[in-house]
Amino acid sequence: MDIVYVSYNSEKWIERCFSSLLVSDCGLKDINVYVVDNASTDNTLKCLYEIREKMEKHVGKFEIIESKVNLGFGKGNNLGFSKGNSDIVCFFNIDTEVLETTLSSLQKEIDESDKNTVMWELRQFPYEHPKLYDAVTSEALWSSGAAFAIRRDIFQKLNGFDEKIFMYAEDVDLSWRIRSFGYKIRYVPRSVIMHYSYEQAGVVKPNQHVYGVINNLMLRYRFGNWKEIVAGHLQFWALMGVPSAFPHSKRRLLGEYAKHFSRIPHFRSAKSHGKDPSFFPLFLGWDYSGTRDGGYYKNEFPESLPEVSVIVRTCGRPAVLRETLISLRRQTYPNMEVVVVEDGEETAGRMIREEFSDMNIMYFATGEKVGRSKAGNLAMERAHGFYLNFLDDDDLFYADHVEVLVSQLVKGGSRAAYAFAFETPIEIFSRDPYRYSVKNYLGIHKQEFNKIILCHHNYIPIQAIMFEKSLFEQYGGLDESLEALEDWDLWVRYSLHTDFTCVKKTTSIYRVPHNKAVSADRQKVLDEALKIVREKHKNYIQKISVYDIAMMYGK
Repeated sequence: MDIVYVSYNSEKWIERCFSSLLVSDCGLKDINVYVVDNASTDNTLKCLYEIREKMEKHVGKFEIIESKVNLGFGKGNNLGFSKGNSDIVCFFNIDTEVLETTLSSLQKEIDESDKNTVMWELRQFPYEHPKLYDAVTSEALWSSGAAFAIRRDIFQKLNGFDEKIFMYAEDVDLSWRIRSFGYKIRYVPRSVIMHYSYEQAGVVKPNQHVYGVINNLMLRYRFGNWKEIVAGHLQFWALMGVPSAFPHSKRRLLGEYAKHFSRIPHFRSAKSHGKDPSFFPLFLGWDYSGTRDGGYYKNEFPESLPEVSVIVRTCGRPAVLRETLISLRRQTYPNMEVVVVEDGEETAGRMIREEFSDMNIMYFATGEKVGRSKAGNLAMERAHGFYLNFLDDDDLFYADHVEVLVSQLVKGGSRAAYAFAFETPIEIFSRDPYRYSVKNYLGIHKQEFNKIILCHHNYIPIQAIMFEKSLFEQYGGLDESLEALEDWDLWVRYSLHTDFTCVKKTTSIYRVPHNKAVSADRQKVLDEALKIVREKHKNYIQKISVYDIAMMYGK
Protein backbone atom coordinates (compact mmCIF):
# COMPACT_ATOMS: atom_id res chain seq x y z
CA MET A 1 0.00 0.00 0.00
CA ASP A 2 1.29 3.47 -0.93
CA ILE A 3 0.17 6.55 1.01
CA VAL A 4 0.43 9.95 -0.67
CA TYR A 5 0.37 13.27 1.19
CA VAL A 6 0.60 16.83 -0.13
CA SER A 7 1.94 19.50 2.22
CA TYR A 8 1.84 23.26 2.06
CA ASN A 9 2.87 25.31 5.10
CA SER A 10 1.89 22.30 7.18
CA GLU A 11 4.55 22.28 9.89
CA LYS A 12 2.03 22.03 12.75
CA TRP A 13 0.61 18.78 11.39
CA ILE A 14 3.78 16.86 10.45
CA GLU A 15 4.73 15.22 13.77
CA ARG A 16 1.20 14.07 14.67
CA CYS A 17 0.32 12.95 11.15
CA PHE A 18 3.26 10.60 10.62
CA SER A 19 3.79 9.49 14.21
CA SER A 20 0.21 8.19 14.14
CA LEU A 21 1.30 5.61 11.55
CA LEU A 22 3.56 4.03 14.16
CA VAL A 23 0.56 2.89 16.24
CA SER A 24 -1.02 1.10 13.26
CA ASP A 25 -1.70 -2.60 13.76
CA CYS A 26 -0.81 -3.43 10.15
CA GLY A 27 2.65 -4.26 8.79
CA LEU A 28 4.36 -0.91 8.24
CA LYS A 29 7.13 -2.44 6.12
CA ASP A 30 4.48 -2.98 3.43
CA ILE A 31 3.63 0.73 3.45
CA ASN A 32 5.43 3.31 1.34
CA VAL A 33 4.94 7.01 2.09
CA TYR A 34 5.32 9.76 -0.51
CA VAL A 35 5.07 13.40 0.55
CA VAL A 36 4.89 16.16 -2.06
CA ASP A 37 5.67 19.59 -0.67
CA ASN A 38 4.04 22.42 -2.63
CA ALA A 39 6.77 25.04 -2.11
CA SER A 40 6.08 25.66 1.58
CA THR A 41 7.45 28.92 3.00
CA ASP A 42 7.43 27.88 6.67
CA ASN A 43 9.36 25.05 8.39
CA THR A 44 7.40 22.25 6.72
CA LEU A 45 10.38 20.83 4.81
CA LYS A 46 12.61 20.91 7.89
CA CYS A 47 9.93 19.05 9.84
CA LEU A 48 9.50 16.52 7.04
CA TYR A 49 13.19 15.63 6.91
CA GLU A 50 13.28 15.30 10.70
CA ILE A 51 10.27 12.98 10.74
CA ARG A 52 11.72 10.96 7.85
CA GLU A 53 14.67 9.98 10.07
CA LYS A 54 12.20 8.66 12.60
CA MET A 55 10.00 6.87 10.07
CA GLU A 56 12.51 5.30 7.66
CA LYS A 57 13.31 2.31 9.89
CA HIS A 58 9.62 1.47 10.31
CA VAL A 59 8.05 1.86 6.84
CA GLY A 60 9.03 0.41 3.50
CA LYS A 61 9.89 3.80 2.04
CA PHE A 62 9.53 7.45 3.05
CA GLU A 63 10.20 9.81 0.15
CA ILE A 64 9.93 13.60 0.12
CA ILE A 65 9.37 15.30 -3.24
CA GLU A 66 10.10 19.03 -3.25
CA SER A 67 8.21 21.18 -5.74
CA LYS A 68 9.51 24.64 -6.52
CA VAL A 69 5.98 25.93 -7.11
CA ASN A 70 2.56 25.26 -5.61
CA LEU A 71 1.15 22.57 -7.90
CA GLY A 72 -2.25 22.51 -6.25
CA PHE A 73 -3.98 19.54 -4.65
CA GLY A 74 -4.60 17.38 -7.70
CA LYS A 75 -1.29 17.83 -9.49
CA GLY A 76 0.62 17.40 -6.25
CA ASN A 77 -1.14 14.11 -5.52
CA ASN A 78 -0.57 12.93 -9.08
CA LEU A 79 3.15 13.55 -8.65
CA GLY A 80 3.23 11.57 -5.40
CA PHE A 81 1.27 8.75 -7.04
CA SER A 82 3.84 8.51 -9.87
CA LYS A 83 6.61 7.65 -7.42
CA GLY A 84 5.06 4.42 -6.15
CA ASN A 85 3.97 1.10 -7.60
CA SER A 86 1.71 -0.59 -5.03
CA ASP A 87 -1.64 -1.98 -6.23
CA ILE A 88 -3.53 0.10 -3.67
CA VAL A 89 -2.84 3.81 -3.18
CA CYS A 90 -4.18 5.93 -0.31
CA PHE A 91 -4.51 9.69 -0.54
CA PHE A 92 -4.61 11.32 2.90
CA ASN A 93 -4.64 14.99 3.82
CA ILE A 94 -1.64 16.15 5.81
CA ASP A 95 -3.94 17.27 8.66
CA THR A 96 -5.05 13.69 9.36
CA GLU A 97 -4.04 11.00 11.84
CA VAL A 98 -4.68 7.28 11.50
CA LEU A 99 -5.82 5.21 14.48
CA GLU A 100 -4.58 1.77 15.43
CA THR A 101 -7.12 -0.09 13.27
CA THR A 102 -7.56 2.46 10.47
CA LEU A 103 -5.40 0.72 7.88
CA SER A 104 -6.21 -2.87 8.84
CA SER A 105 -9.96 -2.14 8.68
CA LEU A 106 -9.48 -0.49 5.32
CA GLN A 107 -7.43 -3.44 4.02
CA LYS A 108 -10.09 -5.90 5.18
CA GLU A 109 -12.78 -4.00 3.30
CA ILE A 110 -10.62 -3.86 0.17
CA ASP A 111 -9.93 -7.61 0.35
CA GLU A 112 -13.66 -8.36 0.66
CA SER A 113 -14.68 -6.07 -2.22
CA ASP A 114 -15.49 -7.26 -5.70
CA LYS A 115 -13.32 -6.24 -8.66
CA ASN A 116 -15.83 -3.60 -9.71
CA THR A 117 -15.33 -1.69 -6.46
CA VAL A 118 -12.27 0.47 -6.99
CA MET A 119 -12.42 3.33 -4.49
CA TRP A 120 -12.91 3.30 -0.71
CA GLU A 121 -13.61 6.34 1.46
CA LEU A 122 -12.63 6.40 5.14
CA ARG A 123 -14.85 7.82 7.89
CA GLN A 124 -13.58 11.16 9.17
CA PHE A 125 -13.56 12.12 12.85
CA PRO A 126 -14.56 14.23 14.67
CA TYR A 127 -16.71 15.65 11.84
CA GLU A 128 -18.01 12.95 9.54
CA HIS A 129 -18.74 14.03 5.98
CA PRO A 130 -22.56 14.22 5.94
CA LYS A 131 -23.24 13.09 2.38
CA LEU A 132 -25.62 10.20 1.78
CA TYR A 133 -24.42 6.66 1.29
CA ASP A 134 -26.37 3.43 0.86
CA ALA A 135 -26.99 1.91 4.31
CA VAL A 136 -27.22 -1.59 2.78
CA THR A 137 -24.41 -1.68 0.19
CA SER A 138 -22.26 1.17 1.60
CA GLU A 139 -21.99 2.55 -1.92
CA ALA A 140 -21.37 6.29 -2.19
CA LEU A 141 -21.96 8.72 -5.05
CA TRP A 142 -18.55 10.30 -4.53
CA SER A 143 -15.62 10.20 -2.14
CA SER A 144 -14.03 13.02 -0.19
CA GLY A 145 -10.44 13.65 -1.27
CA ALA A 146 -9.28 13.97 2.35
CA ALA A 147 -8.99 10.23 2.96
CA PHE A 148 -9.55 7.49 0.40
CA ALA A 149 -7.93 4.47 -1.23
CA ILE A 150 -8.04 3.50 -4.90
CA ARG A 151 -6.78 0.75 -7.18
CA ARG A 152 -3.62 1.93 -8.94
CA ASP A 153 -4.63 0.64 -12.38
CA ILE A 154 -7.93 2.56 -12.27
CA PHE A 155 -6.27 5.81 -11.16
CA GLN A 156 -3.82 5.42 -14.05
CA LYS A 157 -6.60 4.63 -16.51
CA LEU A 158 -8.34 7.89 -15.57
CA ASN A 159 -5.08 9.88 -15.61
CA GLY A 160 -5.53 10.69 -11.95
CA PHE A 161 -6.84 14.00 -10.67
CA ASP A 162 -7.69 16.60 -13.28
CA GLU A 163 -4.81 19.07 -13.01
CA LYS A 164 -6.95 21.87 -14.41
CA ILE A 165 -8.69 21.88 -11.02
CA PHE A 166 -6.33 23.63 -8.61
CA MET A 167 -8.25 22.70 -5.45
CA TYR A 168 -11.77 21.72 -4.30
CA ALA A 169 -14.22 19.51 -6.25
CA GLU A 170 -11.35 17.54 -7.79
CA ASP A 171 -12.50 14.64 -5.59
CA VAL A 172 -16.04 14.81 -6.98
CA ASP A 173 -14.67 14.99 -10.51
CA LEU A 174 -12.49 11.90 -9.98
CA SER A 175 -15.35 10.01 -8.29
CA TRP A 176 -17.77 10.78 -11.10
CA ARG A 177 -15.28 9.77 -13.77
CA ILE A 178 -14.84 6.48 -11.90
CA ARG A 179 -18.58 5.89 -11.82
CA SER A 180 -18.99 6.99 -15.46
CA PHE A 181 -16.96 3.89 -16.39
CA GLY A 182 -19.23 1.63 -14.38
CA TYR A 183 -17.04 1.27 -11.28
CA LYS A 184 -18.25 1.56 -7.68
CA ILE A 185 -17.19 3.62 -4.67
CA ARG A 186 -17.65 2.25 -1.18
CA TYR A 187 -17.78 4.02 2.18
CA VAL A 188 -15.84 2.28 4.97
CA PRO A 189 -17.21 3.49 8.35
CA ARG A 190 -15.06 1.08 10.39
CA SER A 191 -11.91 2.69 9.00
CA VAL A 192 -11.75 5.92 11.01
CA ILE A 193 -9.25 8.69 10.40
CA MET A 194 -8.92 11.85 12.43
CA HIS A 195 -9.20 14.90 10.17
CA TYR A 196 -8.68 18.32 11.68
CA SER A 197 -10.50 20.14 8.92
CA TYR A 198 -12.21 22.67 11.19
CA GLU A 199 -10.96 24.27 14.38
CA GLN A 200 -14.62 24.84 15.20
CA ALA A 201 -17.92 23.92 13.58
CA GLY A 202 -19.24 26.02 10.72
CA VAL A 203 -16.00 27.81 9.80
CA VAL A 204 -16.02 29.32 6.29
CA LYS A 205 -12.77 28.62 4.44
CA PRO A 206 -12.19 31.33 1.80
CA ASN A 207 -10.46 29.04 -0.74
CA GLN A 208 -13.10 26.34 -0.30
CA HIS A 209 -15.88 28.87 -0.85
CA VAL A 210 -14.36 30.43 -3.98
CA TYR A 211 -12.98 27.34 -5.71
CA GLY A 212 -15.94 25.23 -4.64
CA VAL A 213 -18.27 27.61 -6.51
CA ILE A 214 -16.13 27.93 -9.63
CA ASN A 215 -15.39 24.23 -9.90
CA ASN A 216 -19.06 23.42 -9.51
CA LEU A 217 -19.47 25.27 -12.79
CA MET A 218 -16.60 23.30 -14.35
CA LEU A 219 -18.20 19.98 -13.38
CA ARG A 220 -21.44 21.13 -14.96
CA TYR A 221 -19.58 21.67 -18.24
CA ARG A 222 -18.12 18.16 -18.06
CA PHE A 223 -21.05 16.12 -16.76
CA GLY A 224 -24.17 18.27 -16.98
CA ASN A 225 -26.63 19.24 -19.68
CA TRP A 226 -27.30 22.78 -20.83
CA LYS A 227 -30.07 23.31 -18.28
CA GLU A 228 -27.68 22.38 -15.48
CA ILE A 229 -24.99 24.66 -16.88
CA VAL A 230 -27.38 27.60 -17.08
CA ALA A 231 -28.61 26.82 -13.55
CA GLY A 232 -25.02 26.97 -12.35
CA HIS A 233 -24.50 30.44 -13.80
CA LEU A 234 -27.77 31.65 -12.28
CA GLN A 235 -26.64 30.31 -8.90
CA PHE A 236 -23.37 32.16 -9.28
CA TRP A 237 -25.02 35.49 -9.96
CA ALA A 238 -27.46 34.89 -7.11
CA LEU A 239 -24.42 34.86 -4.80
CA MET A 240 -23.69 38.42 -5.86
CA GLY A 241 -26.99 39.48 -4.31
CA VAL A 242 -26.49 37.99 -0.85
CA PRO A 243 -24.14 39.04 1.99
CA SER A 244 -20.48 38.16 1.45
CA ALA A 245 -19.29 34.86 2.92
CA PHE A 246 -16.10 36.61 4.06
CA PRO A 247 -14.47 40.01 3.35
CA HIS A 248 -13.90 40.56 -0.40
CA SER A 249 -15.39 37.17 -1.29
CA LYS A 250 -17.40 38.61 -4.17
CA ARG A 251 -14.33 40.26 -5.65
CA ARG A 252 -12.45 36.96 -5.58
CA LEU A 253 -15.41 35.08 -7.04
CA LEU A 254 -15.74 37.53 -9.92
CA GLY A 255 -12.01 37.30 -10.66
CA GLU A 256 -12.10 33.48 -10.84
CA TYR A 257 -15.35 33.58 -12.80
CA ALA A 258 -13.68 35.70 -15.48
CA LYS A 259 -10.78 33.23 -15.69
CA HIS A 260 -12.92 30.10 -15.89
CA PHE A 261 -14.09 30.69 -19.46
CA SER A 262 -10.68 29.75 -20.88
CA ARG A 263 -10.97 26.29 -19.29
CA ILE A 264 -14.37 25.41 -20.73
CA PRO A 265 -13.07 23.51 -23.82
CA HIS A 266 -11.04 21.20 -21.59
CA PHE A 267 -14.10 20.25 -19.53
CA ARG A 268 -16.40 19.94 -22.54
CA SER A 269 -14.15 17.30 -24.13
CA ALA A 270 -16.17 14.18 -24.95
CA LYS A 271 -13.20 11.97 -24.01
CA SER A 272 -13.03 13.18 -20.45
CA HIS A 273 -15.33 10.52 -18.96
CA GLY A 274 -17.11 7.23 -19.66
CA LYS A 275 -20.63 6.53 -20.85
CA ASP A 276 -21.97 3.95 -18.43
CA PRO A 277 -25.80 4.26 -18.59
CA SER A 278 -26.23 3.68 -14.85
CA PHE A 279 -24.23 6.81 -14.00
CA PHE A 280 -25.86 10.19 -13.77
CA PRO A 281 -24.46 13.33 -12.13
CA LEU A 282 -26.41 14.97 -9.33
CA PHE A 283 -26.30 18.74 -8.95
CA LEU A 284 -28.17 19.89 -5.86
CA GLY A 285 -27.33 23.57 -5.74
CA TRP A 286 -23.66 23.62 -4.72
CA ASP A 287 -23.85 20.01 -3.46
CA TYR A 288 -23.37 16.75 -5.33
CA SER A 289 -25.54 14.43 -3.24
CA GLY A 290 -28.17 14.54 -0.56
CA THR A 291 -26.87 15.06 2.96
CA ARG A 292 -27.62 13.76 6.43
CA ASP A 293 -28.08 16.12 9.35
CA GLY A 294 -25.07 16.21 11.63
CA GLY A 295 -22.25 17.56 9.48
CA TYR A 296 -21.03 19.52 12.50
CA TYR A 297 -21.97 16.95 15.12
CA LYS A 298 -18.74 16.20 17.00
CA ASN A 299 -18.35 12.44 16.89
CA GLU A 300 -16.58 10.54 19.65
CA PHE A 301 -16.11 6.94 20.63
CA PRO A 302 -18.09 5.66 23.65
CA GLU A 303 -16.32 5.86 27.00
CA SER A 304 -17.42 2.27 27.72
CA LEU A 305 -18.97 -0.54 25.68
CA PRO A 306 -22.11 -1.89 27.38
CA GLU A 307 -23.99 -4.57 25.46
CA VAL A 308 -26.76 -3.34 23.17
CA SER A 309 -29.64 -5.57 22.05
CA VAL A 310 -31.33 -4.60 18.80
CA ILE A 311 -34.89 -5.94 18.63
CA VAL A 312 -36.01 -6.86 15.11
CA ARG A 313 -39.68 -7.76 14.64
CA THR A 314 -40.47 -9.64 11.44
CA CYS A 315 -43.31 -11.59 9.92
CA GLY A 316 -42.97 -13.95 6.95
CA ARG A 317 -40.71 -11.85 4.73
CA PRO A 318 -37.08 -12.98 5.00
CA ALA A 319 -36.06 -11.18 1.80
CA VAL A 320 -37.10 -7.88 3.38
CA LEU A 321 -35.44 -8.78 6.68
CA ARG A 322 -32.16 -9.49 4.89
CA GLU A 323 -31.45 -5.82 4.18
CA THR A 324 -32.13 -4.83 7.78
CA LEU A 325 -29.69 -7.47 9.03
CA ILE A 326 -27.06 -6.30 6.55
CA SER A 327 -27.34 -2.78 7.95
CA LEU A 328 -26.81 -4.27 11.42
CA ARG A 329 -23.80 -6.25 10.23
CA ARG A 330 -22.25 -2.95 9.14
CA GLN A 331 -22.58 -1.34 12.59
CA THR A 332 -19.35 0.10 13.93
CA TYR A 333 -20.26 -0.68 17.56
CA PRO A 334 -18.58 -3.93 18.67
CA ASN A 335 -20.71 -5.16 21.63
CA MET A 336 -24.09 -5.90 20.14
CA GLU A 337 -26.61 -8.73 19.92
CA VAL A 338 -29.53 -8.90 17.51
CA VAL A 339 -32.79 -10.41 18.74
CA VAL A 340 -35.00 -11.38 15.82
CA VAL A 341 -38.56 -12.33 16.74
CA GLU A 342 -40.85 -13.67 14.03
CA ASP A 343 -44.54 -13.19 14.69
CA GLY A 344 -45.96 -16.54 13.55
CA GLU A 345 -44.39 -19.56 11.89
CA GLU A 346 -40.67 -19.71 11.21
CA THR A 347 -39.74 -18.45 7.73
CA ALA A 348 -36.47 -16.58 8.33
CA GLY A 349 -34.50 -19.09 10.41
CA ARG A 350 -32.74 -20.83 7.55
CA MET A 351 -31.76 -17.56 5.86
CA ILE A 352 -30.33 -16.23 9.13
CA ARG A 353 -28.35 -19.42 9.81
CA GLU A 354 -26.94 -19.61 6.28
CA GLU A 355 -26.22 -15.94 5.60
CA PHE A 356 -25.60 -14.33 9.01
CA SER A 357 -23.73 -16.94 11.02
CA ASP A 358 -20.98 -14.36 11.60
CA MET A 359 -23.33 -12.21 13.68
CA ASN A 360 -24.51 -12.54 17.27
CA ILE A 361 -28.17 -13.22 16.46
CA MET A 362 -30.80 -14.76 18.73
CA TYR A 363 -33.74 -15.86 16.56
CA PHE A 364 -37.08 -17.31 17.59
CA ALA A 365 -40.56 -17.56 16.11
CA THR A 366 -43.75 -17.34 18.17
CA GLY A 367 -45.39 -20.19 16.23
CA GLU A 368 -48.83 -18.67 16.23
CA LYS A 369 -49.56 -15.02 15.55
CA VAL A 370 -49.35 -12.95 18.73
CA GLY A 371 -49.22 -9.40 17.31
CA ARG A 372 -46.50 -6.78 16.95
CA SER A 373 -46.57 -5.60 20.54
CA LYS A 374 -46.42 -9.01 22.23
CA ALA A 375 -43.66 -10.08 19.83
CA GLY A 376 -41.68 -6.99 20.84
CA ASN A 377 -42.21 -7.69 24.54
CA LEU A 378 -41.07 -11.30 24.19
CA ALA A 379 -37.89 -10.11 22.49
CA MET A 380 -37.21 -7.48 25.18
CA GLU A 381 -37.62 -10.12 27.88
CA ARG A 382 -35.01 -12.36 26.23
CA ALA A 383 -32.55 -9.59 25.36
CA HIS A 384 -29.29 -9.51 27.32
CA GLY A 385 -28.31 -5.92 26.55
CA PHE A 386 -28.05 -3.07 29.03
CA TYR A 387 -29.56 -0.92 26.25
CA LEU A 388 -32.37 -1.84 23.85
CA ASN A 389 -33.16 -0.45 20.40
CA PHE A 390 -35.94 -1.52 18.03
CA LEU A 391 -35.33 -1.92 14.30
CA ASP A 392 -38.31 -3.30 12.43
CA ASP A 393 -37.57 -5.56 9.48
CA ASP A 394 -38.09 -2.92 6.78
CA ASP A 395 -36.06 -0.11 8.39
CA LEU A 396 -32.30 0.53 8.37
CA PHE A 397 -29.49 1.89 10.51
CA TYR A 398 -26.61 3.89 9.16
CA ALA A 399 -23.35 2.30 10.27
CA ASP A 400 -22.78 4.51 13.31
CA HIS A 401 -26.32 4.55 14.77
CA VAL A 402 -25.56 2.32 17.77
CA GLU A 403 -22.15 3.90 18.36
CA VAL A 404 -23.56 7.44 18.39
CA LEU A 405 -26.39 6.71 20.83
CA VAL A 406 -24.25 4.69 23.21
CA SER A 407 -21.72 7.55 23.22
CA GLN A 408 -24.43 9.86 24.52
CA LEU A 409 -26.04 7.46 26.98
CA VAL A 410 -22.89 6.37 28.79
CA LYS A 411 -22.26 10.00 29.69
CA GLY A 412 -25.35 9.84 31.89
CA GLY A 413 -28.10 12.38 32.36
CA SER A 414 -30.90 10.38 30.79
CA ARG A 415 -31.93 6.78 30.33
CA ALA A 416 -32.96 7.13 26.68
CA ALA A 417 -31.49 8.86 23.64
CA TYR A 418 -32.63 9.27 20.07
CA ALA A 419 -31.16 10.64 16.85
CA PHE A 420 -32.67 12.24 13.78
CA ALA A 421 -34.04 9.92 11.08
CA PHE A 422 -34.94 9.98 7.43
CA GLU A 423 -38.43 9.03 6.33
CA THR A 424 -38.14 7.35 2.94
CA PRO A 425 -41.23 6.61 0.84
CA ILE A 426 -40.57 3.47 -1.23
CA GLU A 427 -42.42 1.91 -4.11
CA ILE A 428 -42.27 -1.88 -3.78
CA PHE A 429 -42.21 -3.97 -6.97
CA SER A 430 -41.55 -7.38 -5.40
CA ARG A 431 -41.04 -8.69 -1.86
CA ASP A 432 -39.13 -11.84 -2.90
CA PRO A 433 -36.77 -10.95 -4.36
CA TYR A 434 -37.05 -7.60 -2.58
CA ARG A 435 -37.13 -4.94 -5.28
CA TYR A 436 -38.15 -1.35 -4.66
CA SER A 437 -37.47 2.26 -5.55
CA VAL A 438 -36.67 4.93 -2.96
CA LYS A 439 -38.62 8.06 -3.88
CA ASN A 440 -37.08 10.53 -1.44
CA TYR A 441 -35.11 11.06 1.74
CA LEU A 442 -37.27 13.28 3.92
CA GLY A 443 -35.56 14.90 6.90
CA ILE A 444 -38.76 15.40 8.87
CA HIS A 445 -37.91 13.48 12.05
CA LYS A 446 -35.70 15.99 13.80
CA GLN A 447 -37.68 17.42 16.67
CA GLU A 448 -35.62 18.18 19.77
CA PHE A 449 -36.92 16.59 22.94
CA ASN A 450 -39.99 18.27 24.36
CA LYS A 451 -42.35 16.43 26.68
CA ILE A 452 -45.33 18.58 25.76
CA ILE A 453 -44.95 17.99 22.03
CA LEU A 454 -44.41 14.27 22.64
CA CYS A 455 -47.73 14.17 24.51
CA HIS A 456 -49.43 15.63 21.44
CA HIS A 457 -47.85 13.45 18.74
CA ASN A 458 -45.03 11.01 18.13
CA TYR A 459 -41.94 12.56 16.57
CA ILE A 460 -39.57 9.66 17.35
CA PRO A 461 -39.67 6.75 14.86
CA ILE A 462 -39.34 3.43 16.65
CA GLN A 463 -35.83 2.67 15.33
CA ALA A 464 -34.42 6.10 16.22
CA ILE A 465 -34.36 5.63 20.01
CA MET A 466 -32.20 3.60 22.40
CA PHE A 467 -33.15 3.10 26.04
CA GLU A 468 -32.06 1.27 29.17
CA LYS A 469 -33.61 -2.17 29.53
CA SER A 470 -34.32 -1.19 33.14
CA LEU A 471 -37.10 1.11 31.85
CA PHE A 472 -38.82 -1.95 30.39
CA GLU A 473 -38.27 -3.90 33.61
CA GLN A 474 -39.61 -1.10 35.81
CA TYR A 475 -42.42 0.38 33.74
CA GLY A 476 -43.42 -2.36 31.34
CA GLY A 477 -43.28 -2.82 27.62
CA LEU A 478 -45.54 -2.32 24.64
CA ASP A 479 -49.29 -2.34 25.16
CA GLU A 480 -50.28 -5.69 23.66
CA SER A 481 -53.79 -4.45 22.86
CA LEU A 482 -52.29 -1.99 20.34
CA GLU A 483 -51.32 -2.86 16.76
CA ALA A 484 -50.33 0.71 15.90
CA LEU A 485 -48.86 3.66 17.82
CA GLU A 486 -47.62 1.16 20.40
CA ASP A 487 -44.18 2.78 20.24
CA TRP A 488 -45.54 6.30 20.85
CA ASP A 489 -47.47 5.06 23.88
CA LEU A 490 -44.23 3.51 25.18
CA TRP A 491 -42.19 6.71 24.67
CA VAL A 492 -44.80 8.83 26.47
CA ARG A 493 -44.85 6.38 29.37
CA TYR A 494 -41.06 6.34 29.67
CA SER A 495 -40.93 10.14 29.42
CA LEU A 496 -42.84 10.26 32.72
CA HIS A 497 -39.67 8.95 34.37
CA THR A 498 -36.73 10.27 32.34
CA ASP A 499 -35.85 12.93 29.81
CA PHE A 500 -34.56 11.81 26.42
CA THR A 501 -31.26 13.02 24.97
CA CYS A 502 -31.63 14.27 21.39
CA VAL A 503 -28.69 13.76 19.01
CA LYS A 504 -28.80 16.12 16.07
CA LYS A 505 -27.47 13.65 13.55
CA THR A 506 -29.31 11.44 11.06
CA THR A 507 -28.46 7.82 11.87
CA SER A 508 -31.40 5.74 10.61
CA ILE A 509 -34.00 5.29 7.89
CA TYR A 510 -37.72 4.83 8.51
CA ARG A 511 -39.43 3.39 5.44
CA VAL A 512 -43.05 4.20 4.57
CA PRO A 513 -45.20 3.20 1.57
CA HIS A 514 -45.17 5.48 -1.44
CA ASN A 515 -48.38 4.01 -2.86
CA LYS A 516 -51.24 6.37 -2.00
CA ALA A 517 -53.82 3.63 -1.51
CA VAL A 518 -51.53 1.73 0.87
CA SER A 519 -50.74 4.96 2.72
CA ALA A 520 -54.46 5.77 3.04
CA ASP A 521 -55.21 2.33 4.52
CA ARG A 522 -52.28 2.72 6.89
CA GLN A 523 -53.53 6.13 7.99
CA LYS A 524 -56.95 4.68 8.84
CA VAL A 525 -55.29 2.18 11.17
CA LEU A 526 -53.29 4.98 12.79
CA ASP A 527 -56.38 7.15 13.22
CA GLU A 528 -58.24 4.35 15.01
CA ALA A 529 -55.23 3.68 17.22
CA LEU A 530 -55.02 7.39 18.05
CA LYS A 531 -58.49 7.31 19.62
CA ILE A 532 -57.47 4.42 21.87
CA VAL A 533 -54.14 5.96 22.86
CA ARG A 534 -55.76 9.33 23.63
CA GLU A 535 -58.06 7.58 26.09
CA LYS A 536 -55.09 5.84 27.70
CA HIS A 537 -53.25 9.12 28.05
CA LYS A 538 -56.01 10.53 30.22
CA ASN A 539 -54.49 8.43 33.00
CA TYR A 540 -50.88 9.56 32.43
CA ILE A 541 -49.74 12.44 34.64
CA GLN A 542 -46.78 14.25 33.10
CA LYS A 543 -44.77 16.55 35.37
CA ILE A 544 -43.90 19.68 33.40
CA SER A 545 -41.81 22.55 34.70
CA VAL A 546 -42.74 26.18 34.11
CA TYR A 547 -39.50 26.40 32.12
CA ASP A 548 -40.62 23.63 29.73
CA ILE A 549 -43.92 25.40 29.17
CA ALA A 550 -42.12 28.70 28.48
CA MET A 551 -39.91 26.99 25.90
CA MET A 552 -43.03 26.11 23.93
CA TYR A 553 -43.37 29.80 23.14
CA GLY A 554 -39.76 30.43 22.17
CA LYS A 555 -36.50 31.10 23.94
